[in-house]
Amino acid sequence: MIEYFIKKMKLCPQLTKSLNLLPIMALFFCPNIFWQQISAQQGHLVESQLLIERIHTESIHLRNLDSQRVLTAFHLCKKNEWIAGGFRSSELVIENLESATVYHISLAWEYLDGSRDTSFNLPVITRSNSSGEILVYFNSSVETEFSNGAEPVSISGTVLRNTIIEKIDQATTSIDVAAYNNNRSEIVQALNNAANRGVRVRYIAEGENANTALNTSLAFQVLERNDDDGIMHHKFLVIDVDDPDNCWIITGSTNLTTQQIATDNNHMLFIQDQSLAVVYEMEFEEMWGSNTASPNLSQSRFGANKRDNTPHWLMVGEVPIQSYFSPSDNTAFHISAALQDAEESISFALLLFTHNPLAETIIQKHFQGLNVRGLINDIDASGTRYPKLKSNNINVHPNGVNGVQLHHKYAIIDADALNSQPKVITGSHNWTNRANNHNDENTLIIHSTAITNIFRQEFEARWCESVSDQCLVSYAISPGEAAMSQIKVYPNPTNGKIQLDFEGNNDAVIRRVLVFDHLGRMIKGRKNVSEDVSINLTAFPDGMYQVVIESEMGIQRLPVVIAR
Repeated sequence: MIEYFIKKMKLCPQLTKSLNLLPIMALFFCPNIFWQQISAQQGHLVESQLLIERIHTESIHLRNLDSQRVLTAFHLCKKNEWIAGGFRSSELVIENLESATVYHISLAWEYLDGSRDTSFNLPVITRSNSSGEILVYFNSSVETEFSNGAEPVSISGTVLRNTIIEKIDQATTSIDVAAYNNNRSEIVQALNNAANRGVRVRYIAEGENANTALNTSLAFQVLERNDDDGIMHHKFLVIDVDDPDNCWIITGSTNLTTQQIATDNNHMLFIQDQSLAVVYEMEFEEMWGSNTASPNLSQSRFGANKRDNTPHWLMVGEVPIQSYFSPSDNTAFHISAALQDAEESISFALLLFTHNPLAETIIQKHFQGLNVRGLINDIDASGTRYPKLKSNNINVHPNGVNGVQLHHKYAIIDADALNSQPKVITGSHNWTNRANNHNDENTLIIHSTAITNIFRQEFEARWCESVSDQCLVSYAISPGEAAMSQIKVYPNPTNGKIQLDFEGNNDAVIRRVLVFDHLGRMIKGRKNVSEDVSINLTAFPDGMYQVVIESEMGIQRLPVVIAR
């Protein structure tokens, strides 16, 4: 094949000049041999200034955003030929592709100054023919008052566990499991049953954990990560990857243990999409070291040995999803980029927060005037960013529920935005240096109003448990205005702290007190107020705000100015 390519190059000197004598070996060993680290700075930028505009089952549309260069040729891995021509273009439509298939694209560029360059082996994946259904499961309550019509499938740990077993029982061809810890014998029994009926079952575990459920006779092989550099921290299953109608990805924050499923705050996503299943299988097989039922230790890669070799932008049904694996994909950079895109609000619920660049991003967005709220479980962990966030007046608080670990790793962006796309960041990736640089992790950034709203419902429930004096309620305000006598708000203007005095209204039942910013976004609230109220707004920027007081007598609106 290489000799054939050389002959073709000799017969086409114009193409040879266009490609500027590119390294031939790089063109044909597409997947990994000549991989170049890609920096996807925004949503669907696969490379700086190269945009994926649309993804279909049979075509991919790319657009060059660099006005200083034009595309002169491209190479598609599966076609094994450079395609050049008279198209000196900023747009490229690659057609006649197969659905749910990974392609590696190399692009030859010519700049206005006459210089040439090449982008090598950029991984992209076509859209699948799957349903694209995304199902969200929690094991804790949610605040349904915030629902826009979307809702989780369940808030029961028992239902979550049973659904995982149900998907395993329904598998017909393959199951790949990458699980940090497992003490649920019924899940392992379901995997054994699947292997015994002919399903190919492969399992990767973290060697430092007990994994007591695996301490039994197994009908499948298990590979453990055993090194001192990091941990295999995934919590995902890939089921029937070759079946577009029945494949599933199960991923999220939940370890397969009793405490994690039944007690600690967690979630899992069940996603019916073959393209995403293919991407996760690529991650699994890089660790497994083979595409067979048996691992190949000589080819197995964990942690820093892994490569940035998976597509990062997918269309799952009608939902754009970004996918990243750690530590190869510089995940924290992409989390930060998603946070930077926020225009109105950021809410996060995290087990750990020690990654300083992400803390800097959060602080920056706060000082830009966004409504930033956060919950962190381990506020005293080594390297915690909690004190830094608090010292910058970020509205962040510790998990306030004793005996229950806030184990989530999610952030919600622009949940109520009208002019930007709401999105949720989720997966196994704690916001730590270890997760970003050493551990095997997975992260999804889901661009969906419905899925973001579902996570917002969960966040508000956890927020009310931990920060009861700021428990928000829905935006629905009863009609009618009726002023209560002698309500005072002081000082006004204020440096951020205000007092509400209900003197003369002792008999009135105050249903709720809400605070809105100048854009009409509710930023604080309390229910069933029975006495005078102090409200701390020091975390919010200077400007005009409105306090809304709803009682059985009606509604009172009071303007408040923060001026420091």
